[in-house]
Amino acid sequence: MKVSFLNVWFKYDTTWVLKDVSLEFESGRMYLILGENGSGKSTFLKIMSGILRPSKGEILINDEPVKDVWELRKRVGYVFQVPSSQIVGSTVEEDVAFALENMGLPRSKMVERVEWALSVVGLSDLKKEDPLNLSGGQKQRLAIASILAMSPDFLALDEPTSMLDPESKKEIMEVIKQLKKEGKGIILVTHDLEYVEGIDEAILLENGNVSFEGTLLDLFKMRPNSIDVPLKYGVLLECGKKID
Repeated sequence: MKVSFLNVWFKYDTTWVLKDVSLEFESGRMYLILGENGSGKSTFLKIMSGILRPSKGEILINDEPVKDVWELRKRVGYVFQVPSSQIVGSTVEEDVAFALENMGLPRSKMVERVEWALSVVGLSDLKKEDPLNLSGGQKQRLAIASILAMSPDFLALDEPTSMLDPESKKEIMEVIKQLKKEGKGIILVTHDLEYVEGIDEAILLENGNVSFEGTLLDLFKMRPNSIDVPLKYGVLLECGKKID
């Protein structure tokens, strides 16, 4: 599956946040979107997932123009930066089932989807637990499971590791890499570059414009002022090694 942005602009009141953005995303690939605060990263994810509508331009699914934002919402799941903002159930399994109930899925199908999503993120043993008792990393995994259960083709993840300890950051990135292997398209916004692996394409937003689109290696070689190249990648670059 493919989602394309064609000359997309977006503004809040009179301020343009995205300017003439044209990009293409395919399922089964992982995309990293970088840029300083205010560069338009979160806005971009919200437009792609149908939460916001472009002010100008078009979004296409498999080369067909999107006429209704619900088409995007079915295809692209948005995972918020603060996982607790997505928690609505009194147990882990109820939280994952909530959106499926709203979709009107038969109970047998709902149970199947919930069990599958929790197994993917490693929370099956905690399905009866109160979500409020989970650790930060577990809450983030629950947020991913709740979106995953709706079976989107893409996951748009907004700083999914920003509030976590180092071990939890690694856990979440392992979950994300596994989802990519299973054919999901991943659009990732993060400042935790030392934990990033498996990126197929890096995109740099500057003042609402796409200023770079290519490999993570080529981006780091440029050493843009808006990005701090992690030490481990700096060493790889000095040695001429490949960045996966």
